[in-house]
Amino acid sequence: MVEITSPSTFQKDLKEKFNLYERVGVHEYWIVYPEENTICVFHLTHEGKYGRPEVYTEQDSINVGIFADFTIELPEVFA
Repeated sequence: MVEITSPSTFQKDLKEKFNLYERVGVHEYWIVYPEENTICVFHLTHEGKYGRPEVYTEQDSINVGIFADFTIELPEVFA
């Protein structure tokens, strides 16, 4: 699941949707902060909770956890 934040939905994205996706077992949840060129990636633990996020910036690449051979180059995304 990928959420792109905006000022009008920021609270909903960080509280309601985060808790909903965790509760229903979404394995990987990305929150994109376009103004900061940053992405936080949450992974569901064995206990069914999201751990601390992995934080990526515009110079990084992200290996998509649910697809073994899929990498997203963030310099291209944020260009």
